[in-house]
Amino acid sequence: MRLFFLLLSLWALSFAQDNPIRVFVNLAQSAQIEPDIYTLTLNISAEADKEVKALSLLGKVDRELSQLGLPYSGGNYWMDRKCFIEKNIQKCEGFRAQALYQFRLKDVKDQDLILQKLAQMEGISFTIHGTQWIVSENAQEAKKQELIFSLLDRATIFATEISKKLKRECQIESITYDGPLFYLPTYVEVKGISAPQPTKDLQTITVFMRLSLVCK
Repeated sequence: MRLFFLLLSLWALSFAQDNPIRVFVNLAQSAQIEPDIYTLTLNISAEADKEVKALSLLGKVDRELSQLGLPYSGGNYWMDRKCFIEKNIQKCEGFRAQALYQFRLKDVKDQDLILQKLAQMEGISFTIHGTQWIVSENAQEAKKQELIFSLLDRATIFATEISKKLKRECQIESITYDGPLFYLPTYVEVKGISAPQPTKDLQTITVFMRLSLVCK
């Protein structure tokens, strides 16, 4: 009888070794991060009786804005006729040129320099489409790397603990990542020349890890 139980135990051990257990675990790690870029989106319009005059006004705006030395993108422009309906007849008088700019500022106070410069210029008008604090790509990548290393530490600890629980040697077989999933940005409308300065609300970044372990 003892020989039977000994053979059964050896068979069970051999079966367990030949049939490893795979364990799948989902981990997540989150952290708060402070936005570091303030975006200001502007639509600039110039009107004149001739097309070339309207374009010249936009050209002057472009030169004045570039001299501020603040980073921006855009500057693409489009042109249309100033048309209206009078006594069921469409009439067109003059031209309207428009351009769209987005500034990416590190200091929110720099927006006042932009708005004051535009307010001093004749023959143009501008509309603020909105402002927003965002996290730059460099800051996102740095925080993502930090979260990944934190997840790797957790994965290593988990592999050790589950080895004890299952009384097997568990090793990490594969790791996949998802994310980062990011914050819900705050949109703020700005009015006036001495514009409001939206706060840098902390935003949350989350990275997900799918862990596969094989336990023998």
